Amino acid sequence: MIEMRRWTLITPRILGFFELQGYYPRPHGRWPCLMTPTSRNCSRIFWLFALTHLLLWTLLPTLGRHELDTDSMMHFAWGQEWMGSYHLHPPVLPWVVAGFLKTFGISNWTYNLLTQLNFLLALYCVWRLAREVLLPVQALTAVCLLEFIPFFSFFSMRLNHSSMLIPIWALTILIAYFAIQRGQYRYWIALGLISGVAMLTKYYSAAMLPGIALYLLLFAEGRKTLKTPGPYLSLTLFLIIMGWHLWYVDSHHMGTVTHIGDYVASDFSSRIKAVRFLVAQFLYLTPLLLVFFTVFLYQRRKTPVETSDEIPQNQGLSSFISWMFLFPLIGTAVVGFLAGIGASSRWGGPTLNLAGIALLLYWPMAANSLALKHLVRAAFGWLLLLPPLLLFTGLVTSGHAMYHFPGKELGRDITTLWRSAHQTPLRIVGGGHDAPDSIAFHSPDHPSVLQHLSHQWSPWITREDIARHGMAVICLKSDTRCLQNANTLFPEYRLAPLRVTAKPGLFFPGSEREFLYFFVPPGASAANLKTITPLPMRADQQTN
Repeated sequence: MIEMRRWTLITPRILGFFELQGYYPRPHGRWPCLMTPTSRNCSRIFWLFALTHLLLWTLLPTLGRHELDTDSMMHFAWGQEWMGSYHLHPPVLPWVVAGFLKTFGISNWTYNLLTQLNFLLALYCVWRLAREVLLPVQALTAVCLLEFIPFFSFFSMRLNHSSMLIPIWALTILIAYFAIQRGQYRYWIALGLISGVAMLTKYYSAAMLPGIALYLLLFAEGRKTLKTPGPYLSLTLFLIIMGWHLWYVDSHHMGTVTHIGDYVASDFSSRIKAVRFLVAQFLYLTPLLLVFFTVFLYQRRKTPVETSDEIPQNQGLSSFISWMFLFPLIGTAVVGFLAGIGASSRWGGPTLNLAGIALLLYWPMAANSLALKHLVRAAFGWLLLLPPLLLFTGLVTSGHAMYHFPGKELGRDITTLWRSAHQTPLRIVGGGHDAPDSIAFHSPDHPSVLQHLSHQWSPWITREDIARHGMAVICLKSDTRCLQNANTLFPEYRLAPLRVTAKPGLFFPGSEREFLYFFVPPGASAANLKTITPLPMRADQQTN
């Protein structure tokens, strides 16, 4: 009798409850239930996918690259000065980099973690937006498909102003969606603030923000909001933020705004770059499109008639999603061609955020369609395959010599030499490409950087600072511009050779670089920083 009662405790009703909650899932063929998306487990699958992405793409550059890229260390060198703007770009990215690293530790792996937290936020915002217009399984598929876009895979290992726009644009569009649909003041306030953040990350956000404004004017759903205070409150907050920024740039004589003019030209080659931008984004979408339509058409041929009524019928503001996907892409090409703006294909990452959602809005599938399950599994397979492939083939370091740069060793050696010579922390370092920013990042003193020995590039350093603290000047032996500037600024000092070697590691063959350096001691006569001609702001105009 006791044995009978023990077994009746587990009734079919109880089993059904646990199955509903996902604790006792029903098996599905060879694949575990967790990998078979249903409306009940999509959220868990999303977080499994997003956190796996975070883990693998953090580990890959940490294991495979000895050094960060040049821009990454430059952002830290800028950010630790806490300026309201910088010579090339507005301030949000340097602030985020310096704030995060100062809090959690300054090292390559923490920078790589920050890079992937950036994309984790992007994936979440796209997921949350997809849930508004698609059913859960379709929303999951829309997010997972982004893994096939290079900006979300091997390009994601770099954190720069363009890649940081990927989550910021996604968040801006998500908040704008809520503001239009729900009309609550908190969303309009948040939209004004995040729009300001987007512009203070990179001015290219001007390709996206007018799309929101035009939607409010051109679409019936948007025009309804113009009868409420919300849009005007949002605009007011945005203008306050931008007004402060423009005042700061003007009062501190920063080149941030005038740098826009460096991308504008009247020649046809600059205009054609806008067309190339649009073509490049299509090429970046090609892997996603190939996978999507291969699975979609195969499943359509195999099962020509859908057996479910779960195909979404324009849920939510699907028109807003389509508009915000197409507007920045087409707008960049059209305005770039007409104005002669030399648009770079690397700017396109944030424009492709909504690609997965747009595909499933145009070519919907039933929530129980096998095609959706195959697409999710394909994305997981690609995610698990690509990082190890890049690591073991050595492709993780291709395309950038900086990944082999002995920056950690250089920071250690220069700091040791300075402290031995002057018994004081290293406060300022200057020079040319690569070396000074690398020293600022890796030296335990984290000195301020006089980039390219130019006060215009580094307005946080004055001649009085150099006289008070002294500085280390270091140039790559091959950097002739740096060597000339060093001799112009400090003709009384002689350059000494320094060879720095990085030992081989598990995935690192080792490297060696030759430098020339000298130390300006504390208390030396002040240098005339105006004697240095500033380096051009565009990288393609800089020569040694």
